[in-house]
Amino acid sequence: MKALVKTKLGPDCMRYMDMPEPVPGAGDIKVKIFACGICGTDIHLMHDEYPSKPPIITGHEFSGVVSEVGANVTDFKPGDRIVTLTAVDTCEECEWCRQGLRMLCPERKSVGSGCNGGFAEYVVIPAKHAFHLPDGIAMKTAALCEPLACVCRSVCERASVKAGDFVLVAGAGVMAQLTAQVAMANGGVVIMTGLKNDAERFAMAKRLGVFETVYVDEGDPLARVMELTGGMGAQLAFECSGAAASAKFCLEALMKTGQYMQVAIPGKPIPFDMDMALYKEITISNSYASERTSWLIALRLLEKKLINIAPLASSVLPLTEWEEGFRRTIVKEGFKILLMPHPEDLKESE
Repeated sequence: MKALVKTKLGPDCMRYMDMPEPVPGAGDIKVKIFACGICGTDIHLMHDEYPSKPPIITGHEFSGVVSEVGANVTDFKPGDRIVTLTAVDTCEECEWCRQGLRMLCPERKSVGSGCNGGFAEYVVIPAKHAFHLPDGIAMKTAALCEPLACVCRSVCERASVKAGDFVLVAGAGVMAQLTAQVAMANGGVVIMTGLKNDAERFAMAKRLGVFETVYVDEGDPLARVMELTGGMGAQLAFECSGAAASAKFCLEALMKTGQYMQVAIPGKPIPFDMDMALYKEITISNSYASERTSWLIALRLLEKKLINIAPLASSVLPLTEWEEGFRRTIVKEGFKILLMPHPEDLKESE
């Protein structure tokens, strides 16, 4: 089968190449990939800014259809539509595994970085980590379930958005748009910040229900946030860009006793004004990817139509055009770029 492989550490490491088609074990399911989204983590991984174990088939944001099940699998059958948890291989014995915090397991291997992922025609995953895709959710939309689950981890499980809270979402990309949607589903009044070249993304955010957008590179953005929040500042700030300047602005725009949440992975050390956080008694928190509980929340929000993420799947390319997809992601062209190893499936799904 064809797959996109990180062949080694260092430059010039990505190859679209032939790989053996995987065979499911007794507790596994073999999945025909429908679409796999390009994540910022994939870019970090390509540049060795995120840990990986090459040679490895990359990609972790995917939807697919079960094509074969192992001898001991009873919950799935061929033809079932699925998405999957990313932390598919952990020790199952450490304190973090016992608590259900698989992403914190020191032995964790995740699809697309520690074990083979979804930029391929097929992938094999343990059946116990897959989720049935509810009726009414398109396969194209389902490819965004993984970043949505990460956001649900941040907004619903690691933060406490209450109805009427002013919520600052720093950034205008896919993670920011998803964070805004989930925060609004929790009753938050969302103010999104970004740059002047984010005009198209701001327009999307307003269509999806964001209260207001603020450019941070013109005028006095802090004064504007204070005006919008009655002079108090935001109760919560979700940093979704991974930029040092954005982290600083979040601290400045938070009210005293507010909560700072780091969502994006910066990919490099960034300075953080701990004095300002201390003087304002800011609670500092973060979230690392997603856990099983996060996926259950994400799928429920989609199934009950409490959020609308379909417009964020802005481009679909054949897996053969992965370089163009990576380029668009790096230059922030559009929103989520999906790669399809079987592009003919798109017409069949419409």
